[in-house]
Amino acid sequence: MAANAKKCAHPNCSCQVTHGKYCSVECEAMEKTPDIDCRCGHPGCKGSAE
Repeated sequence: MAANAKKCAHPNCSCQVTHGKYCSVECEAMEKTPDIDCRCGHPGCKGSAE
């Protein structure tokens, strides 16, 4: 993983990003509703309550 990687800005998403604030357009769209489970769909994301 790149040294400049950081966590996605969506509070419930566990993905890392290397550019921008979000790992996906789904996370960016959920910016105003941080209490909703992450729906980015990335295999390693632990942001879902399922």
